[in-house]
Amino acid sequence: MADFQTIEKRRQRARSTYTDLKKHYVRITGWLPIFGQYKTGSHHVRYLTLCAKLAIDIRYFRSKGLLFFDKQQQSYPFVTFIERDSQDYAFIAESLGRTRLPLKGDLEEILLNPADYPKEFKDLSGTFPHDIINLDFTGEVVRPADPPYNTTIRAIEKIVELQRKASCKRWHMFLTFRVRRETASGGADDELRRIIESNLVNEAARTAYGTRPAPMELRAQEYKEFLRIGMAKFLAGIAATQDFTFALDDSYYYERTSPEGEKYYILTLIAGFAAPRSSSQLQDPRRAVVAYARCVPQIFMSSAVDVVARLRTAGESERITTDLRPVLDEVEGLGVV
Repeated sequence: MADFQTIEKRRQRARSTYTDLKKHYVRITGWLPIFGQYKTGSHHVRYLTLCAKLAIDIRYFRSKGLLFFDKQQQSYPFVTFIERDSQDYAFIAESLGRTRLPLKGDLEEILLNPADYPKEFKDLSGTFPHDIINLDFTGEVVRPADPPYNTTIRAIEKIVELQRKASCKRWHMFLTFRVRRETASGGADDELRRIIESNLVNEAARTAYGTRPAPMELRAQEYKEFLRIGMAKFLAGIAATQDFTFALDDSYYYERTSPEGEKYYILTLIAGFAAPRSSSQLQDPRRAVVAYARCVPQIFMSSAVDVVARLRTAGESERITTDLRPVLDEVEGLGVV
């Protein structure tokens, strides 16, 4: 009974993070405009998400007319969701209705161990390409017990590879993860530091890097900024290996407090990928190198949005609350426990 209560408390805390104003500020100012770019004419947005039990993102973008919902069939024919918790998966599947692919399992395990999950991998890979892939992780992408080249990093690489194999011309990734220096992987951080340092030999990159402390000091003094530009550059590198161009469209951060009273940050990157050649053209390694070199200064010149500060702006919290209310009403009407 004690174990069950502990699990339920953890799941309820996780669910609450999807309904607060900080999270929704990112949805409305960061994610919503990207959906608007892809919902054009008769094209329906193809969406892959780790939506969690309440599926707030799916319900919200449907309510804005950006995710197609077939009322007659009670289905989302262009939505794929993945959930590893059995109870949450059952609730999502029942409350949403049919989706293109409802997949119960661990995204990383399925992507990286196709021999162990042949049906799941075949079903999931068959949904590619997607216009938007929302990797809304609840933990760190660099963890203390993992090697630098961990399962999360490898899974992200696999997703980019599957997008390329499916001849996707243009798409976006929303990458959200927890930032806490005390629980990070020192090995991964060292590799990210070296990646950043390697670019600073270039004058244009040094100028774009600006007045930030050197990467070693940045890691110690402003870890969330260190990880923000480090992960963006990592994504840019993956893009180049798959012959995609890369752009960091936006990034956001906000603070949270764990049940134990420990402070940490949530960081969201909004990344755009585009194919500079058609699938029938030969790959040119020089093009990938040039594209990567061009995006590095753009990453260094970018800055993250401080969500908490924005919500202190007069009227902003009220605006975000009003925008989220219809979806919360819908969820409350489902009698979620």
